[in-house]
Amino acid sequence: KLRLASLVSHLSEIDDLIEENAKGWKLDRIAKAELSILRVAVFEAVFDEGIPVGVAINEAVELSKEYGGDHAPSFVNGILGKIV
Repeated sequence: KLRLASLVSHLSEIDDLIEENAKGWKLDRIAKAELSILRVAVFEAVFDEGIPVGVAINEAVELSKEYGGDHAPSFVNGILGKIV
């Protein structure tokens, strides 16, 4: 519960980072699965010191392979790479 509350408290900053680094993509154009994965990964990589950045990115890419579209893994990886 505490991590979720912390993520929610940083949501506008997280969304700003995603939108700034997803050139040409507004948040409402990003598929919901990919957006959710990106939000959690950005929170973990930027705001959660207990999770190594590489682990956050790797887990996000793996989740996007499972739940996202065909291009989701490279899309997620590219955005996260720019952010971190």
